[in-house]
Amino acid sequence: MAGFDPQKFDDLVFSKLSETKLPSVACSIIEDGKVVHSRGFGYKDISAALPATEHTLYGVGSITKTFVALSIAKLVETGKMDFHDPVTKFLPLRPKAFKDVEVHHLLSHTSGIPGLGSLEVLLFAAFGEYHHWLPISSLGDMESFVNDVDDWVEAKPGEKLFYLNEGYVLLGEIITKVSGRHWMKYVTDEILVPLKMKRTFLEKAEIGSDSDVAIPYLIRGTKVTPISVPYGNGAAGGIVSNASDLSNYVTMFINGGEFEGKRVVGKETLAKMEQPYGKWPIENYGGDSYGYGLQVIPDFFGHKIIGHGGSVEVYTAEMKYARDMKAGVILLSNGTGYRMGRLAMSAMAMLAGRDPEEIRGVRLDNLLKKLEGEYRAYRETIFAEVKINGSFLMLSGEDIGKDIVLIPDGEEKGLAHFYTLSGGARMDVTFRFNQHGVELLYERYRYRRTGPPQQEMTI
Repeated sequence: MAGFDPQKFDDLVFSKLSETKLPSVACSIIEDGKVVHSRGFGYKDISAALPATEHTLYGVGSITKTFVALSIAKLVETGKMDFHDPVTKFLPLRPKAFKDVEVHHLLSHTSGIPGLGSLEVLLFAAFGEYHHWLPISSLGDMESFVNDVDDWVEAKPGEKLFYLNEGYVLLGEIITKVSGRHWMKYVTDEILVPLKMKRTFLEKAEIGSDSDVAIPYLIRGTKVTPISVPYGNGAAGGIVSNASDLSNYVTMFINGGEFEGKRVVGKETLAKMEQPYGKWPIENYGGDSYGYGLQVIPDFFGHKIIGHGGSVEVYTAEMKYARDMKAGVILLSNGTGYRMGRLAMSAMAMLAGRDPEEIRGVRLDNLLKKLEGEYRAYRETIFAEVKINGSFLMLSGEDIGKDIVLIPDGEEKGLAHFYTLSGGARMDVTFRFNQHGVELLYERYRYRRTGPPQQEMTI
């Protein structure tokens, strides 16, 4: 197997930053149990033209959940609690919805309670988008918030996965109750210190005293706006770290719970964290599932991939590792653009000696990029424009309408098939690659691509 090619990976990252207007990305790549590549791309601060590095701080979002789950696992390992303890043993939650919910169910998002939206509202408020207001600043506030949840239960505990941020807020409180230390203090003492993660922070005061912090940017279309950091995500997504520190964290997982010869968590306990307990609602790679604070992909080119992503929109992050390859990746960004999860899996493919183009989602991303642009019909009589919107294309044009959704429907040599709905009926749409470049066949029209979409970034 050829070794990891840093230049190929760097070219990929740089191209995705350029395409999606991401201000910066910081990365760390682990191969054969060692960091073989780490660097920053782009700007941690656009207005000051300050470059990002592997030491620059970013919010890690829901990667925080891995620290919370590891903390619970360590408390179980020391006999202070059990994964199958009822949540109400530790917290005075009144709703019947929590009657049969165990710590296990909160860790694996299988409580049967759907996402309740409290952290999303916090983010909206931080962005100045006050759709609703929830003053949740304590356990008491959270208990009041969930008091009416009984009518919203979707399944019995253990039956189905619903990603529940609020469940991890409650797990943080359980760590505090069981350990006798605030959950932040427990994470610091039992995880950060042993792993020498000296610039991984859980409180605003600590972050504010550090000079190497990536400015969070809100990206809306072509407008990139610096905003204040949205604090308050706590045990569901509040940690701030850097690629260098997180490489120690991922190395510990790769080594089966050890770091620099010292054991942080037992192999058997770690195995329980990595066991699938619920099916992930989006199946990107086959068998995607969730353990205790860890996402599990059982077969990725023959390797089991473990990790977690994180997003508070102005910060996005991803960590992945494969123990059998002794390989891993950390990616951090100060905005939302190209998916960090897909970029991380591209890195894991390279580490496995495979081409990222073999990943279905990567192929789709690249195809959509080739099709995006301005189109003209015969003698430029009719204009149309195709733009990317997530995993779809949006078609707008004279005589055909605006924002027509084109859904991917397969490829063959020289052709890319899509479909849309017209009057409730399916209508096939075809893109063709030939000597003229890219052509679009839509209803009665044949168009040719004349250039990229017209966009201008504003800051």
